Amino acid sequence: MKKILTTAAILFQKNGYHATGLNEIIKESATPKGSLYYYFPNGKEELAAATIKLMGDKIQHDIKEELAQNSDPVQAIKEFILDLAWKFNEKEDQENCFSIGLLALETVSISDSLRKACTEVYDMWTDTYYQKLVSSGLSSEKAKELSLILQLMIEGAITISLIRNDNTMLVATAEKIPVLLKDK
Repeated sequence: MKKILTTAAILFQKNGYHATGLNEIIKESATPKGSLYYYFPNGKEELAAATIKLMGDKIQHDIKEELAQNSDPVQAIKEFILDLAWKFNEKEDQENCFSIGLLALETVSISDSLRKACTEVYDMWTDTYYQKLVSSGLSSEKAKELSLILQLMIEGAITISLIRNDNTMLVATAEKIPVLLKDK
C-alpha cells in the first residue's frame, strides 16, 4: 500500500490531481490493479485523501525533527525553512519537497473530504509551530497567532518557489523569521 501512496504522491505533485489517472499510478507503482482497489475501494478520491495524510505525516515528522535540533525557536524555524530551500535546489530531492498546497487548491471546490484532509494536515503543522513557540515561553495567544502566520509564510514560499522553480522565496522567508519572532 505504501508504494501506491508514494507513487500517487509523486504523480499528484508532478501532474496534479486531475491529470493523474489511476492506471498511471498502477503502472508507475508496478502494483496489480486489484491491490489499488483493495486498499482504496472508493477510488481516486479516497487514494488522494490517504496520500494527503501520508504526505502530511511525513512532513510533520520532518518539521518536528528539525525543530527539535535547536532550543531557540527563531533559529530552529529559520534552519527548517533554509533546509527546505536547500532540498528544493537539489533536483533529486525535489520529489521529497512535497506540498499539499497545490493538491489542496486543485481539489478544494470539488471534494469536501479532500478539503477536510488538507485542513487537518495544515492544522497539525501549525500546531507543531505553536508547540515550539509555547515551549520557548511564548504566551498561548501569541504563539497561536505566530504559528498561523508561520504556516502561511512557509506555504506561500513553497508555492511561489514551485512556480518559479527556484528557492528564492524560501530563503527570503527564512531570513524574515527573526523579524517576525523578535520580542517573542
